[in-house]
Amino acid sequence: MADRRLRFAAGSIYWVRGFVLQGLRALNLDADDFDEELGQIDGTTAHAVERIIGIVTEEAGYSLRTLGDLAVEDQRAWKHFEADVERTPRARVVPFYLPQYHAFPENESWWGAGFTEWSNVAAATPVFFGHNQPFLPADLGFYDLSNDIVRSKQYDLARLAGIEGFMYYYYWFAGKKLMDTPVENLLATTDNAPFCIMWANENWTRRWDGSADNVLIAQDYDAVPATQFIHDVLPLITDPRYIRVDNKPLISVYRVTQIPDHANVLAYWRKVALEAGLDGLTIVTVDVGRSMDGIDDNLADNGLDAFLEFAPHNRQWTAQPREHLGVEPRFEGNILSYAAMASDSELQLRKPLDDHRYPGVMVNFDNTARRQWQPDLWYGSNPYTFRRWFNSAVSAVSERERDHRIVFVNAWNEWAEGTVLEPSQRFGRTYLLAVRDVLFR
Repeated sequence: MADRRLRFAAGSIYWVRGFVLQGLRALNLDADDFDEELGQIDGTTAHAVERIIGIVTEEAGYSLRTLGDLAVEDQRAWKHFEADVERTPRARVVPFYLPQYHAFPENESWWGAGFTEWSNVAAATPVFFGHNQPFLPADLGFYDLSNDIVRSKQYDLARLAGIEGFMYYYYWFAGKKLMDTPVENLLATTDNAPFCIMWANENWTRRWDGSADNVLIAQDYDAVPATQFIHDVLPLITDPRYIRVDNKPLISVYRVTQIPDHANVLAYWRKVALEAGLDGLTIVTVDVGRSMDGIDDNLADNGLDAFLEFAPHNRQWTAQPREHLGVEPRFEGNILSYAAMASDSELQLRKPLDDHRYPGVMVNFDNTARRQWQPDLWYGSNPYTFRRWFNSAVSAVSERERDHRIVFVNAWNEWAEGTVLEPSQRFGRTYLLAVRDVLFR
C-alpha cells in the first residue's frame, strides 16, 4: 500500500523554492536509478522526480501548501527577492577553517616530503557500499593555502552564501606556531576577509585525536605560560577585519580547562587587550562535554563569556543500523546516524537558548581519511537535512541583538573529517546553496 504520508505538488504549474531543485544535484541521480519507461502515463521518470521533490521539500524543513492555504499580508513581499535588493543575512555565520593545506617542515618530518592533508584525503577508500570515499574537492581542486588566490576564491564563495568570515584553527604550542601561514598571509593583505581564531590547545598526535598517546608535539604550559599567547596574537586581534562581538575581538579556546589556572590566564588576556586599546575580549570555549574535560556552567567563574557548540561534541550519538550496508570485515569504527543527531539537535534548539550559548551545526563527520578502518562516521548526511538543522539554529538566535546572532558551522574545509561547505565532486555547491537559502530566505 502506498505510504499516505507522501505529499507532493502535482499538476502543470507550482511554485518551489530554488534550493529544493538545486539540491537535487546532491542525489547523483541518473537513468539507471529509474525503471524503464514503456509508454505508461504514470510511474515515469518525471513522476518519480515529482514525488522526490515532495520528499526533499519536507526534509529541508519546508512545507507543501495549496494556494488556498496561503494568506499573503504584504502584497509587495515578493520584492524582497528582486536581484538588485540588498539583503542582510539573518545571522552571523562563521565556519571553522583548517589551515593544513600547505607544506611545512614539521609535517614533512613526521609524514614525509610534500605531505599535506590532501595526502590523507586522496588515499581514503570506502568501508561500505555507497560510502563517499575518497571525498574529493571540485571547484578549488587540491589547493595550496600558501597561495593568496586560493584564499580569495574561498572568501568569494563564502560571501555569495552570506557567510561573514572564518574561524581559523590556531596551533600554538608553548610559543611555537604551526600552520599559521594562511592567516599570516591574510594579515599582510588588504582583502575584505573577516576572520577570528580558535586556539586548538590540545596535543597533536599521529591519530589526530588530541590524546596523550603518539604525541608529535605537545601543549607544554610549563615551558611557556599560556599568558604569552595573547601577546603573540595581538597583531591578529587588533586587525580591523577581525570578527568582534560588541566591538570586542572574539577568541575561542578549544579545551580551556587544560590551561593551568585558566580563569586567571583569561583575566590577564583581557587586561592586555585593554592596554592595547581594545574594548576588551569576547572569550568563548567549545562545549566539548565532561568526557573531554569541558565545563557545564559557571562561565563567569571560569573567565568566559559564552559556549560555542561544535557538533559532534556533546551531541547525541546514535548507532546507524548497518545490516544492509555491506560493511568491510576489517572495519572497527563507528557508523552513526546523521538524521538522528540533526533531529535531536533541532529539539534542543526549540527550547529557550541561553544567551551565553552560540549554536553550532555539523555538515557531516567522517574521518575515514585519517583512520581508515577505525573512524567515526555519520551516515546519511545530505544538504536537505543540513538545511533544516541549520535553519533551526539560525531561527534560535533570531531574536537576539544583531551582534549576538552567531551560528558556527563545522566546517568550511575539514576534508579529512568529511565536514565541508566548499564545493565537492559529490555534492557540488549544494551545501553552500543551503546556507544561502536559509540566510536570505
